[in-house]
Amino acid sequence: MLPTALLPSPPGRLLAPAPLHCHAPTQQPSTAAAARGLLIRGAGSPVVKRAPDGGGGWLLWHQSGARVALATSPDGLRWGAPASPDPLLPSEDWWAFDTAAVRPSDVLLISGPAASSRRFPSSAVYWLYYTGSTDERFGSPLPDADVPALPGLAISQDGRNWARIEGSHHTGALLGVGEDGEESRGWEARCIAAPKVVMHADGDLRMYYHSFDEMSQRHAIGLARSRDGIRWTKMGKVLEGGRAGSFDECGVRHGHVVRDRAAGRYVMVYEGVDADGRVSIGVAVSEDGLKGWRRSSEMPVLCPSEEGEGWDGAGVGSPYLVQMDGAYDWRLYYMGVGSDGEASIGMAYSEGQALQKFEKCDAVLM
Repeated sequence: MLPTALLPSPPGRLLAPAPLHCHAPTQQPSTAAAARGLLIRGAGSPVVKRAPDGGGGWLLWHQSGARVALATSPDGLRWGAPASPDPLLPSEDWWAFDTAAVRPSDVLLISGPAASSRRFPSSAVYWLYYTGSTDERFGSPLPDADVPALPGLAISQDGRNWARIEGSHHTGALLGVGEDGEESRGWEARCIAAPKVVMHADGDLRMYYHSFDEMSQRHAIGLARSRDGIRWTKMGKVLEGGRAGSFDECGVRHGHVVRDRAAGRYVMVYEGVDADGRVSIGVAVSEDGLKGWRRSSEMPVLCPSEEGEGWDGAGVGSPYLVQMDGAYDWRLYYMGVGSDGEASIGMAYSEGQALQKFEKCDAVLM
């Protein structure tokens, strides 16, 4: 069992951000509408946390080419240049699972003196769950389904300098997909990607990941459980693609799960792929986070920009959900891809209990 002191510490005090205004797209000039929601260009796979020191700052780990980068912000809206050097680079060990590219998936903030207990390798407060690959194509914003990828873990005292923790797989990954020649490889035959981790309770950690099911020929989201955050056991699928004609009929992936403080249930934001390959963002909910996941709407909550030249006109994905101080106020950080293939990070905002739609927001700095 994990000591109580290992549970995530309460979020730090939030600095009063600059006024934030959300407008319907029709109320914006065409040039402004094309940039709505945009925060950082040339970046993808956002992982956003409030700094644990209580100072009110925000941290953003993101993909930058084949590596992981870090940016900071006073309010989660205005982001500085990436820190130098890059926090995490591809491994130089020839046998490792992450020699070509790495991208962040989630970060757990762990504090307290018991963090140095025998269950954990150090008193690190940052636990970075990431995806690594031996295929250079994994550095692209939306890699093909046949690109191999596995989950890894690195720990840090400051969020900038990381040490990898070897998992039980022979490549150092936390989980594997099975080896050639095995009779049963499970449905995760190609990859285990985008590990998002929730600390449900003392000794109960849950990892949500996606893989490509060769039987159904579409992506699905699976679940693994752990007592210490290092050794994981797969539990099977928790969410699959939707009905014919839906925005996610060809699969779901990149599921990020948050426990809703107000409702006590679990909320998952995820990528949905339609029959034309268009990528949007949907929401599903579950009472216990283990089973019974149901879509909150048959429509996506966030779609690519309708402007052909918009920064996110080719697709939106890699969603990362943050519940704000108000119980029903949410920020959705996400990756957008433009028609030129460039990835960028944006933010949308939702108010109210339904979580059925997010508006891309313009940060008006006063």
